[in-house]
Amino acid sequence: MITKLTPDIIDQLISAELPDGDGDPVLLEVVTKNMIHGPCGALNPSSPCMSDGKCTKRYPRALVSETITGNDGYPLYRRRSTTDGGKSITLKVRNIDVEVDNRWVVPYSPLLSKTFKAHINVEYCNSVKSIKYICKYVNKGGDMAVFGVENRTRTIDEINQYQLGRYISSNEAIWRILSFQIHDRHPTVVHLAVHLENGQRVYFTAGNIRARAMSPPPTTLTAFFSLCNQDTFAKTLLYSEVPTYYRWNTSVKKFQRRIQGKAVEGHSGLYMTDALGRLYTVHPNNLECFYLRLLLINVRGPTSFEELRTVDGRVCATYHAACQELHLLENDAHWDISLADASNIARPRQIRSLFAIILTTCFPSNPKDLWEKYRDYMSEDILHRLRTTNQVPDIRFSPIVYNEALIEIEDMCLEIVNKALVQLGLPSPNRSINGRFNRDLQREPQFDDAEMGRSVQKNLPKLVTEQRIAYDRIMQAIKSKSGGLYFLDAPGGTGKTFLISIILAAIRSQNDTALAMASSGIAATLLEGGRTAHSTLKLPLNVQFTERPTCNITKNSGIGKILRSCTIIVWDECTMAHKKSLEALDRTLRDLRGNPGLLFGGALILLSGDFRQTLPVIPRSTPADELNACLKSSGLWLHVHKLSLKTNMRVQLRNEASADLFAKQLLDMGNGLMTVDQSTQCITLPADFCKITATADELIAKVFPNLPQNYKNLQWLGARAILAAKNIDVNAINFRIQNKVPGELKTYKSIDIVTSQDEEVNYPPEFLNSLDLPGMPPHVLSLKIGVPVILLRNINPPRLCNGTRLSVTKLMNNIIEATILNGKFMGEYVMLPRIPMIPTDLPFTFKRLQFPVRIAFAMTINKAQGQSLQVCGLNLENPCFSHGQLYVACSRVGRPEDLYVYAPDGKTRNIVYQNALL
Repeated sequence: MITKLTPDIIDQLISAELPDGDGDPVLLEVVTKNMIHGPCGALNPSSPCMSDGKCTKRYPRALVSETITGNDGYPLYRRRSTTDGGKSITLKVRNIDVEVDNRWVVPYSPLLSKTFKAHINVEYCNSVKSIKYICKYVNKGGDMAVFGVENRTRTIDEINQYQLGRYISSNEAIWRILSFQIHDRHPTVVHLAVHLENGQRVYFTAGNIRARAMSPPPTTLTAFFSLCNQDTFAKTLLYSEVPTYYRWNTSVKKFQRRIQGKAVEGHSGLYMTDALGRLYTVHPNNLECFYLRLLLINVRGPTSFEELRTVDGRVCATYHAACQELHLLENDAHWDISLADASNIARPRQIRSLFAIILTTCFPSNPKDLWEKYRDYMSEDILHRLRTTNQVPDIRFSPIVYNEALIEIEDMCLEIVNKALVQLGLPSPNRSINGRFNRDLQREPQFDDAEMGRSVQKNLPKLVTEQRIAYDRIMQAIKSKSGGLYFLDAPGGTGKTFLISIILAAIRSQNDTALAMASSGIAATLLEGGRTAHSTLKLPLNVQFTERPTCNITKNSGIGKILRSCTIIVWDECTMAHKKSLEALDRTLRDLRGNPGLLFGGALILLSGDFRQTLPVIPRSTPADELNACLKSSGLWLHVHKLSLKTNMRVQLRNEASADLFAKQLLDMGNGLMTVDQSTQCITLPADFCKITATADELIAKVFPNLPQNYKNLQWLGARAILAAKNIDVNAINFRIQNKVPGELKTYKSIDIVTSQDEEVNYPPEFLNSLDLPGMPPHVLSLKIGVPVILLRNINPPRLCNGTRLSVTKLMNNIIEATILNGKFMGEYVMLPRIPMIPTDLPFTFKRLQFPVRIAFAMTINKAQGQSLQVCGLNLENPCFSHGQLYVACSRVGRPEDLYVYAPDGKTRNIVYQNALL
């Protein structure tokens, strides 16, 4: 489950196809006899597997050319059709000859089937959803059915019937007779008691009841308190960490130091093992005990129940109060303190922006109280402006001042989530209704027609031949109102964004509407008026799991009116989007425009991107999954008109020979044309392509030279980063580089809770804390002032979108102040609060309240797509594992002297799916 199997390995182990009768007639006979389901359905309606006219085992299965990871935890194994090289046989079903192909084959292992010549269903367990194959089937034992003919008046011997109904094979019987262990458990797990003071379970008899009541025997919890009183090392431990260094002596009921294991450095006579401590779970309905448990997994070395609920020298009345003081619980106090901190250091506009983010992402229970408490701080600049404009210094705060502040806050909320303040629990400001609900319509006409026209006149002559051809094709399609689907194939550095900007400006200069969006937030900020496709089209969160997704847009909404009337829809970085997103747009436009028979309802769609870059991210996917999700596998792609840009504008403008060669080498890498060593499946990086470093430390030194002196230079910091394929490498690099930055480390712990209270016993807080998920901040976030961070959510686009890099300027308990490092908002100061985040790719739902950032000295290659750098480091200690990753990483810079690579022996894997490039 940790290392996923590739489709070719799965196909070697498991088959769902009829074998070749000429090559292996024995296996074909076994499969024909034992591994064919039914056939059922219309061929045999009375089959035992049929229920309500359908096969309960889901046969016949769909034919697929490559093995694909299924959404339900079960792979869709390769089942080729007869036209694609698959086999078929003829079987008799109800005395009728029926042709059976691979749709009816039950997955099997060729080795096991040939060995045992029996029905053996073999499945690849690749998800917790199919965990029953590990935890259920291997333990359920053999089945046996017993029947007999006997006299009904005879006495029933239930014990004898039970014995007859249980079957033990000869090998299992011998194993039990010889008293071999039937299971093993490693490592040792020590269960740790959780109870309130004097609330432990006590066993007594009539003779010792008084003695037991006066002096109950110690539990692991009370023994932990005693240990912390006596042992200074134990004071540094959490309750759950104690069994690693101490063993529980059941006879004397106390923890004692281990005498075997690995010696602990700096502590004589202390040893550690891999033993684990597990606290008993407590249901949230048992309030005080639940909060006591929460304290035990967060507080180190308490010596008593009273000290456990002592915070900053003050004894709290309850464990719940102690948890609140330690910020271990989610409540409105977070947002209150966040605004209080911001009010001491931030400008009114920043406080308004922070308040809008809290309203739209954190959903405080009483936002009106927060507004009334901090409205003066949010309105100070408006009051100052009125005093200056009217030259009346005695003007005080008034409903007029507050109303203007509310209008600005509402504008931000409409920008972020398209909701008015009345929908977020605040009073509605006094303004025109059109100004509130037609926000999307108002976005487009805000462009200056004359300025757009001058921009087109200035930049149009700068287009090279192929750019001009693409421009003329699009403008002709607009003029003829023919609509259609166009794709602009543009590798990095070919001036794609420049061309799209001219197209948008040309349309807007004629007072027409052009909708610009991109698959990533970073790419959206590069387009004037750009927004992310997901937020613009209101796409489902898990679009890949929806059979026929549509956009959540009504005809009378602002965005619905724009989609009906816009001249063109531009979608940049479309290659990262799932094909179902484009199909959802097609269905929505057909409905909104009232043209169900026309592609996209007759609208003109311009897609742009580079299929050499990474494809849609599918968790735990195989190459077939990614190709299946790619836009090119959609039926809509048959209607695309392709436009191409090939001239590298960096070379054209700089006239550098090294940049020209670098661009050609990049294209060879992206097209999979570099020579591959068949024994290792690796390519050798050309000596003139990059600068190879001998170690990871040298890579860090080359990308971040003289870090303690330079890290405060924002332009220097924002122009460089190290990329790696896997999160584990990124985290290790970030940890090492942050240690080189001077200053005090501040740690923030997240609050993790299961959204369903009934599930809290199954998923205790310490388990949720241990989850380090892609796209989510860690439970323990440690930062220093001056380190770069990357934003993980769209919280105030386009200013603060997923992928924005920032530099930390202040670290407070509930607020992080940071400066934007890149883009048109570079240098702007912003305030970041903790926000709740819910991952969507788990079998249960939990919420993490944490700052939505990660350290960004290093980041994953997928996260870097769309980022431009002046200096790029590439750590290939763990090689790239997916299509286009190496190409994306290397194309962040334009010259070979700006690319530093650490790769063992100068070799690495370059994954390219040729089907994605056809």
